[in-house]
Amino acid sequence: ARGAGRGHRTDPGGYGGISGVPRRRARREHEHRADRARRERETMPQSGTAGEHIADAVEQVTREASELFRDRFQGVGDGLRSAARQAGAGGALLGGAGVCALLAVGSAHRAALRALESALHPAQAAAVLTLAYAAGAGAMARAGRDRLRAAGRASGARPEPTGP
Repeated sequence: ARGAGRGHRTDPGGYGGISGVPRRRARREHEHRADRARRERETMPQSGTAGEHIADAVEQVTREASELFRDRFQGVGDGLRSAARQAGAGGALLGGAGVCALLAVGSAHRAALRALESALHPAQAAAVLTLAYAAGAGAMARAGRDRLRAAGRASGARPEPTGP
């Protein structure tokens, strides 16, 4: 047969990657279908009333529907768990970056304080640095407020007046 020679892999079980499905999944689906067919043969009533046949058919459809939903939602749950794992790792990295940034700011503060202390009394150096930080905070707060107001005007929102 074509493709059965050396170097070609044959798949007598029919579990080959049909439309990209991995072999393990295809095998599991094949076994699932075989089990379902066996259960159907075992549960087929040989005799009885029409009501019993209908009840059995409804029970079988319910069982198959629940199996289908379970299989589909298990895949969704796996995807959500993977996404949560990645988000958790990303959050941990951002937290670590925040700690490093805080340490860098502390080091920069200490370096600036030492530089000022070489020219001024230590108390005066601390006061100058404190005033510089306060002026920077005030300037950034005002710039941020102005940008937020401009964005509100551009969107058509009417902010409540809150002082100068």
